[in-house]
Amino acid sequence: MKKVIVVLMIGILNLSCKAQQPILKDLSKDNDTNYIFARINPANIITKELYNRGLFATIYEISDSKATPDNFSDGTEEFLLSYIISIVEDGDYYTGSKLYKLEGLIYPRILEVKETSYPKFSVTIEHGIYGNRKTESFILEGK
Repeated sequence: MKKVIVVLMIGILNLSCKAQQPILKDLSKDNDTNYIFARINPANIITKELYNRGLFATIYEISDSKATPDNFSDGTEEFLLSYIISIVEDGDYYTGSKLYKLEGLIYPRILEVKETSYPKFSVTIEHGIYGNRKTESFILEGK
């Protein structure tokens, strides 16, 4: 009798527990998100753990036609580059995350991502045309 009850209980539990069904959402009409994902250069994604894994920074390089002036590269169709910088706290705290965009850079190169004073950090970038390159540091806050 105990075996019958156990089998019935397992059957009832299986009927009441439904697995999460995957949902496919079409985000094509979300123009800003669609633009960013279409323009990301996957070879130049930088991830950095900061403050003993208290903050995580992810830097995405995008070819940014929207930030490029019309007369920037007549005949070559080159675009300025931008960085999208996402900062999240340890865990799944996307609601407290920060998102920055550093835009309009010519041939940028990230030299350093460095902790300063919690929750701030600096990103040092070299950019500009050959013979006229600049090095700049930007302070970002992650909380």
